[in-house]
Amino acid sequence: MAHAAGEPLPAAPRESGCQCHRYYPGVRLNEHIGRLQAFAVRPVSSVQLLEPPRGHVALVIGFGDPIRIAPLTTPDTEGTYASFVVGPDHPPLIARHEEGCTWFEIFLSPCTAYELFGDGTQGLDGRVIPLDALFGDTLNRLTEQLIVAASWEQRFALLETTLTQYLDRQPRQVRAEIHWAWHCLEQAGGAMPISELVSALGWSHRHFVRSFQHYTGMTPKVSARHLRLARALACLDQSPEEALAAVALECHYCDQSHLTREFQALAGCTPATYRHQCLGHFLTATPPAARSDFFKTSPAPAA
Repeated sequence: MAHAAGEPLPAAPRESGCQCHRYYPGVRLNEHIGRLQAFAVRPVSSVQLLEPPRGHVALVIGFGDPIRIAPLTTPDTEGTYASFVVGPDHPPLIARHEEGCTWFEIFLSPCTAYELFGDGTQGLDGRVIPLDALFGDTLNRLTEQLIVAASWEQRFALLETTLTQYLDRQPRQVRAEIHWAWHCLEQAGGAMPISELVSALGWSHRHFVRSFQHYTGMTPKVSARHLRLARALACLDQSPEEALAAVALECHYCDQSHLTREFQALAGCTPATYRHQCLGHFLTATPPAARSDFFKTSPAPAA
């Protein structure tokens, strides 16, 4: 089973009324889960968060008041969700919290998402999908059990047990070569030439790209690009005072300008804006305009 209780994270600003806990799954799920966290939000007024893509499929299981979500650049398409899933290459999203809610955020490798849901995750195309469309009655039972659980430790253990059992029952298996290739890209933070993976496997480039995309929903190049962004986000999260030029070097961008261009294209804002206005606290409660002045966004280049 997993480690004991979840590890409390640094508190969010007092006005947000947010508690956050991180959990480390046991060996069985460790290779499948990139991150497992829980949040309990009791805001005194409406708040919102920027959610950039982090290279993993994100499962959010919530109870209490639902979360309102919209792409950053098209807030008129806002939807309301209790539990949902988004792909590893989703557009930057704004998540709005009107009242109190609790949710668990689980980052899965795209390979694990395929084994859990099959082709259900292949058609995400940046959309937010209600999780019950993929989990069915399992989600309803799990949510009921999470609500009545006596502690965070029990809730995390319940999540781990449910995911493990659900995964064990699925007949789908991703090819070992693709698992290996994705793991290499993840460990390298996206900074591994695709040609090295192709050469190590002894496959043709075309066959590798087709197989990788079939199981993960992305080409290797797109996956590497988002994993590199995920590493940059992690650097900013963990070391908010580190110079951006150093972040660029650490995450294998050509220079700070390259980091800024990629960050803005994929995360919806510059690294400086993310650091100063998004990191560690909620954004203004004012809903963003269709083309927000807060973020200077530009569409991501085609893969």
